[in-house]
Amino acid sequence: MIWILSRGRKGDLDQMLALARATGWPHEVKTLRFAGPEIPVLSKLLLKEKLSPPWPDVVLCAEASPSVIAREIKRLSPATRIVCLGRPAGDPGAFDLVLTTAQYRIPAAANVVELSMPLADVAEAPVMTAGGPIALVVGGPAFPDLLDAAAAERLASDALAYAARKQAPLDAVTSPRTPPQAIAVLERRITAPHRLSVFGRGENRYRAALAEASEIIVTSDSVSMAADALASGKPVSVYPLPQALNAKWKLGSRLYRTSVETPQPLMRPVRWLFDTGIIEVAPDRRKLFQRLVAEKRLGWFGEAVPPPQPGAAQRDLAIALESLRKLTA
Repeated sequence: MIWILSRGRKGDLDQMLALARATGWPHEVKTLRFAGPEIPVLSKLLLKEKLSPPWPDVVLCAEASPSVIAREIKRLSPATRIVCLGRPAGDPGAFDLVLTTAQYRIPAAANVVELSMPLADVAEAPVMTAGGPIALVVGGPAFPDLLDAAAAERLASDALAYAARKQAPLDAVTSPRTPPQAIAVLERRITAPHRLSVFGRGENRYRAALAEASEIIVTSDSVSMAADALASGKPVSVYPLPQALNAKWKLGSRLYRTSVETPQPLMRPVRWLFDTGIIEVAPDRRKLFQRLVAEKRLGWFGEAVPPPQPGAAQRDLAIALESLRKLTA
């Protein structure tokens, strides 16, 4: 039996369900509710409904507070294997298996498996669309990436120039996170023969734009948008939005690098803060995209775009599944 611990965040739950379904084992979603805001170090105290035996064989988690509850289940039931997708709160060494991706910056270890992309249910191979439009999938500001009016102007200019060189129309779609000032710019710049679909106005054309495109451009603020684009089987490029790396981000990154990634002796007290989950380093999506570029699964906008790699998503899921089966053998 597999328990899936979830706070309800769809992207994380979808990943865990994809892995659980691939095993063919019975599974049950345990939706956790906490009193007050998420404070991982206090999760055991804030959990509203306590979990009780019989304990499962495997626990899957993918969020900070559920990862703390998974460790508590392990304490109560040592035979239970606990598996975290993404990055747990605190020390990854406390888990039997961590299935992660490059943006979480977890150092290599025997229990850590770094996948190229987050997990997803593997669908039938999509049909290529020759001669279709160029899809432009626009997200929104997600620290440290910015999407304000100035960034939207640059994005529109670059995408329109690219479409002109390719002699193809743009089919642009926005997301729920696209800010009004960026939408205003896109409405002014992306006009016939190009197409702009604004989220919340009429039909949601996100999936249709991906399916009909000959190639896809996604902004760098979202890993899930890139995953959806790759799953379409089309050539994909990532448009790097401007970044605002503030002092907090720079300090956190430097502390993490010198205490966890390449630990220095005098930084052991800081390592303890990371291991206990008191402080966390912000994910770095560019590291994930850099890995995908190196693997020729996608390209940076303005550089050569590699052809699609059929079966790449299946390989990620197969690696995760084999790792889990070895753990429970």
